[in-house]
Amino acid sequence: MKKFFLTMCVALLSISIQAQEQKHEVGVFYGAGSASDVFSIITSSFAAAAGDQSSFWGPIGVEYYYNISPTIGLGAVASYAGCKVEDEKTHKDDLTESFFTVMPSVKFNWLRKKNFGMYSALSAGVMFCSISCNDNAKTYDPNAKDESLAAFMFQVTALGAEFGGSAFRGFVEAGVGEKGLFCAGLRYKF
Repeated sequence: MKKFFLTMCVALLSISIQAQEQKHEVGVFYGAGSASDVFSIITSSFAAAAGDQSSFWGPIGVEYYYNISPTIGLGAVASYAGCKVEDEKTHKDDLTESFFTVMPSVKFNWLRKKNFGMYSALSAGVMFCSISCNDNAKTYDPNAKDESLAAFMFQVTALGAEFGGSAFRGFVEAGVGEKGLFCAGLRYKF
């Protein structure tokens, strides 16, 4: 009986391995409404004088997944985002913020078709933030100073959809965290 169950397990594993041709996924993305955007809006509103203009970008990032089964992929997400606050009179940057995030990730593929797929994902890791003020901002506000910090960061992708060929696909995601409320990008599977 033990030999029968062992033989069945090996047979199922080999079928699963043969059915899955593309184990690796590499992607690039751009998101909107990320956690770092919210952080930048709050900090720049405190640091900026009336009339200053803020510009946010990112997160811009890369991701990698290794599919250990047809439904589960393990990998990592890395992203960069930033913010600049420009003085309206001098047109110089008063405040510059940079956010670099690295998160291990797990992806759950719950619909896999030849040219379409749907998935959810969970990521958690660390965000490194660098805030720098120029000399004029430090003169205007004696409490202004350059800072660096590290903090916990996450991404919960409630719904992701990918579409295209078997190797190259576009994708869109809706979730919350550092990749943003909405995220879009390109993915290559091999």
